[in-house]
Order: sequence, then C-alpha cells, then structure tokens
Amino acid sequence: MKPIKTLDDLAAASEEDIQEAAASVSIMGALEEYLEWLSDSETTTIVTAELRRHKRRSLGIHPSAACKPKACLLKLYYGCTGEILPQRAYEEENQRIWDIGTLLHETYQAHFNSMFGDQFQDEVKLVDEALHIKSRTDGLFHFSLVKAILEMKSIKEGGKFGWSTVQNKPEAGNVRQCHFYMKVADAPFANLFYMNKNTGQLKEYVLTFDFDLWDELQTEVVEPVIAAAYEDGPAVEGRPSWDCRWCDYNYACPAVKQERKHVKGANRPWAKR
Repeated sequence: MKPIKTLDDLAAASEEDIQEAAASVSIMGALEEYLEWLSDSETTTIVTAELRRHKRRSLGIHPSAACKPKACLLKLYYGCTGEILPQRAYEEENQRIWDIGTLLHETYQAHFNSMFGDQFQDEVKLVDEALHIKSRTDGLFHFSLVKAILEMKSIKEGGKFGWSTVQNKPEAGNVRQCHFYMKVADAPFANLFYMNKNTGQLKEYVLTFDFDLWDELQTEVVEPVIAAAYEDGPAVEGRPSWDCRWCDYNYACPAVKQERKHVKGANRPWAKR
C-alpha cells in the first residue's frame, strides 16, 4: 500500500489502497488489548484534567457551530465579526454534563498517548487563514502510511439523540464536523470515536474524506459567511430553530427578536425569552 497522508494522496489513490488505509485507522482492537493489559498489570493511567470554564473563542468559523445540516449562518457571522458578543450563562446541570464529557475525553486521550506515543497528538490546534477556520481537533494520528484526525463524542444512553442513534451510522453533523478538521489538517481520514457515558461502551467509525461533501460545505456554509463578514458580500440570514435555546447570541439576535414579534412562543421555545 502506498502512503495516503494528504488529501492529494487520497485523490490519487486506488480504491483498494484507500480501503486498506482506512482499515489501518481503526483503533478499537488495539484499545481493547491495551485496556485489558491495564487491568491485568494493575497499571494506573494518569489523567491531568483542566476543566475549562466559559471558553472565549477567537473570531472565526468554528466547525462545531458550522457542521450541523442547515447551520445558522448568522451565528457563524457573529462568531467571525464579534458584532454581538457571546453571552454564556452558567447552568448547573449543563456544566456537570460538560465536565463529565471533558473527563472522558482526557481519559482516552491519555490512553492513546500511552498506546501510540509520538504517533498521536492530542488537542491539535487547526487554523486556516484563507477559510477563516479556527479550531482544534481532539487528536491527530500520524501512522506510518496514513494520517487521521480523531474526533471524540461522549453520548448518553437514551433519548432522541442517545446511544442507539449512532449504532448503524454516525450522526450527520459529526461527519460534517470531521470534514472541517480533515480539510484544515490535510488528513485523508478521521476516526469518529463515540463514548457511552452511562455504560462505558465504545464505538468507532473510520471516515474517508469526501470531496463532494466538502464542496457542499464550502459552497453553502463557508463562502457565504466569509463574503458577508470579510468581503462586503450579501448579508446572511438567521435560521431560528430549536438550537437557538443554547445559542450564545440568542439574547440579542435580530432573527430571534423578529420571531418573538410574530409568535407567542407556544411552539417555539427559543422565542420565549
């Protein structure tokens, strides 16, 4: 198999080589062996957790906000321009959920550091000045013949968006988020790694960069926001939805204010403030 470590390598590779390379990105078998060894040898994995509070992001397009199907372009615009500053109110239960997820991330990142050594980096900063994308990925694997980003998701057991929903295929927004990271990291593959917070179950999906999907993301999301925020292009519109309940710009968003004028909020809880 020829090395496939960049997007150009991927574009030139045969289907057989791509399949072989993608198979080598799987880490689940190695992880299960490592965890069994930890138990048998009574070895302790040291985790040093720094639980972040009220993170202030730099201006730019952040994949976690841009990845959802029908992402709100107005939210991304404010994230680039700072015309409305994000306002994050402390919510006790949400903070506890965030803390649990952070601890799970750092636990498995510690495992991967122990397992793969220099072949793994955690919390890798990713910046693309031309695309105004600023973020970081949970990890980056530099194997001998392939390069892959790691995206970790802690997920609950039940509910509409629970563990059962990712058993047959990954969540669409997670796949899109990985493509932002793969593009900026110039990585042909991604390991999308799900962790069940209730049961301890794990599941992985190995993704191969989809050039058509990236073209869609760039055309429908990235380019309109860049044009509006940096190039005096057409204004982007807000898309009031259920997600507005958690939006840091909800308190001053003109799209939400307009919604409040016409709807009493019975069926649109984001308009109740």
